[in-house]
Amino acid sequence: MTEEETVVQYELFIYKIAKKFYNVEISDLYQAGCIGLIKAYRKYNENLGVDFMSFAYKYVFGEMYELANKSRDIKINKQYLKIAKEIEKAKNELTQKLNRIPSLTEICLYLEIDERLAYDAFSMTSTMLSLEDEYQTLTGEVKISDMIGVENNIDDQILISSSIETLDPLEQSVIDYRYFQDLTQTETAEALGISQVKVSRLENKCKKKIKEYIAA
Repeated sequence: MTEEETVVQYELFIYKIAKKFYNVEISDLYQAGCIGLIKAYRKYNENLGVDFMSFAYKYVFGEMYELANKSRDIKINKQYLKIAKEIEKAKNELTQKLNRIPSLTEICLYLEIDERLAYDAFSMTSTMLSLEDEYQTLTGEVKISDMIGVENNIDDQILISSSIETLDPLEQSVIDYRYFQDLTQTETAEALGISQVKVSRLENKCKKKIKEYIAA
């Protein structure tokens, strides 16, 4: 099956994922999804033991997420992201102290912030946070951030995604198998047809490149 035939076959699959997003034109999301699907098509290996649709999901979702994250409306909403996360943290802390779920008013008093601001921040970012959590889970970026010792926040995760795109195809495959597919170095070596020693060297090289990209 060609790339074009694959896109046609999985068109409804792409549109279904696109429905998770908001404030972005569906046509733009579809184009991003097609790019993700083609990337998955080029990287898919039946020896991975997963069906193509499950394998492709993270690539399609990831391309749409990065598109949405670059859109103007999402960037405007980012000013509320920190507040929303502080609210969630305060909610957990107060729940432990009070032995019950606190009200929004109690949370705002605890954080010393305006209740209307808190409501707006939470309302505007709840969907965004949900998408962020799914993105982290699908791409393995929490794992990668731990691997290279950087903060696990949305800005660094965006930089990690960008840095991976700068790696050469073999390096990207090593990172994909090791941190997205959770294969061991030996399993990665078998999938790529290279030695385990070479996988180890490439992995360390990639870590260095990613850290240098983020620090630049």
